[in-house]
Amino acid sequence: MNPLRGGAAVSPSCGRRYALALLCASALAAAPLPGAAAAAAAAAAAAAPAASVQRDEAHDTGAPLAELARGAAARTAPQQMRVFPLRLVTPAMRGRPQAPVRPPSAAAAAAGAEAATSATVAADGAAAGAASASASVSASATPTVASTAAGTAAATGAPRVNTGATLVNIDGVGANSGAPSDANGAVGASQYVQWVNTELAVYDKAGALLLGPVDGNLLFAGFSGSRGADACRLSNRGDPIAQYDKLAGRWVLSQFAWLDADEDSGPYYQCIAVSTSADATGSYHRYVFESRDAANAIVFNDYAKMGIWPDAYYLTYVLFAPLGGSGYFGPQVCGYDRAAMLAGAAALGRCRDLGDSFGPALPADLDGTTPPPAGSANYLLAMDFDGAGHGDTLFLWRYSFAADSLSGPQALAVAPYTIACPSTFGGPCVRQPPPGERLDSVGDRLMYRLPYRNFGDRQVLLANHSVQQPGAPTDGPLGVRWYELRAGPGAGAGPAVYQQGTHAPDALSRWMAGIAMDRAGDIALGYSVAGAALFPGVRYSGRLRSELPGTLEAEAAIVAGAGVQINTFNRWGDYSGMTVDPVDDCTFWYTQQYIANSGRFTWRSRIAAFRFRNCD
Repeated sequence: MNPLRGGAAVSPSCGRRYALALLCASALAAAPLPGAAAAAAAAAAAAAPAASVQRDEAHDTGAPLAELARGAAARTAPQQMRVFPLRLVTPAMRGRPQAPVRPPSAAAAAAGAEAATSATVAADGAAAGAASASASVSASATPTVASTAAGTAAATGAPRVNTGATLVNIDGVGANSGAPSDANGAVGASQYVQWVNTELAVYDKAGALLLGPVDGNLLFAGFSGSRGADACRLSNRGDPIAQYDKLAGRWVLSQFAWLDADEDSGPYYQCIAVSTSADATGSYHRYVFESRDAANAIVFNDYAKMGIWPDAYYLTYVLFAPLGGSGYFGPQVCGYDRAAMLAGAAALGRCRDLGDSFGPALPADLDGTTPPPAGSANYLLAMDFDGAGHGDTLFLWRYSFAADSLSGPQALAVAPYTIACPSTFGGPCVRQPPPGERLDSVGDRLMYRLPYRNFGDRQVLLANHSVQQPGAPTDGPLGVRWYELRAGPGAGAGPAVYQQGTHAPDALSRWMAGIAMDRAGDIALGYSVAGAALFPGVRYSGRLRSELPGTLEAEAAIVAGAGVQINTFNRWGDYSGMTVDPVDDCTFWYTQQYIANSGRFTWRSRIAAFRFRNCD
């Protein structure tokens, strides 16, 4: 992180501490890696190593958050501004990919995908044809791959997506301790919690502020008993995640931490707070886990992402060497004992390193209140690309905390893509109006979350990532590639790609999206939007389940930007948050950042709620 000294931002060093940051990536050269086809021809992956065990370093139950907020000292001085480095994962950092487990044949997989599409269209009847006509989209020759070609709704016009107007549309937590915003949030029984970089706030469902913004580490006020507990209490580093456990009616909030004295060499920690009720302003069971790899070495647990599952809270990390050195060690998945943490008891964690052959992975996160089949392992998903930024593969694993088992990776063939901003492997290339700087795309990974939903007769996973628009020049305008994967009803059923599409209706860039599905099977997609003549704002689109597979409707605006970002080292938000209301299982809540006034550290965040008309 880079403080502002005397009002001037300190540029990230290309020295040892930031050797892995893509803020310095223009100096790095990457050799192309073998493509997915070559990997498919190799032998099956080697057996995964046994899980490493983590025990919480400390745990307790704190005072109600509202009480802690009342007792917190009011700020009397401006906060120190920091820039959080972007550690993208280049092909040069990765080893040769392990041999994935492929379906029996590519032809059989394609045939299965087309058969699944045909069956769904037939079940939905003539509504599909009528809906696709009204959506004004053109599908490619492959039914499961399409690029949105609908006209874009004017930023100030009425929404054209099939939702009507937004139900809530407010500014959330504003610029606080630096950039990027890391805007994300979750909706619960009666509240919405947003955590933006280093501050969180609680709102009711009408958009009224109930608590905050408060520093995220206030959750751990009074937490003691170990060095990790001290780090959770004393540091406020960001990279936050706000989640709601729909099966238990509890909030699960997390961020990483380390003490200033340990920045170069560690140890580093993940702090997790689990509420004792459905009230986000109430008390929390607090936990801290130290970050270690399978060899028990200290590693830096970057970019934590969470998935709620019946047996465990699953977190994935991107493992790097301690910040004083260099080295990429690949993704790690950890499962933490959900039952123990809900009870406030001592908790166990089990972790598996997926290896440095792969980029960042996401854990599946349950939507709705129908759990996965009994004994079902959590799904993990990552994307792949070569030295030129081209890819055609997703990697899938299954990891079970309860059974202590890991399977995969399985390679899922998808339509070819070029990652966003390939010249910097997902770094800055998004254009703004002058004098705005180029903005980061974080195009090297899938975007948070990986929503999972069980419909009984099928299981669904949704994923998205930022890509170069088809046919665009290198670092040209960006679009959002999205996927729906489907599996059968059994615990061991393996998913296949059911439909996919690239949302790129015009020459503007759309990137850093969040995706989710309601109980009717409709999909919503929210994202940042910007262009050479358009200030960075927030929009959304979506599709009814009866519409032509692989296509989205014309988009609608959530908020229009009114300025550009200047001299913030190209840092944009690293992720956003799309969640579904657990009460009606229809209303989507989305949060993302935008620019309201030109300048440095002038970003704001937005919170919006909307629903499709057919979900009732």
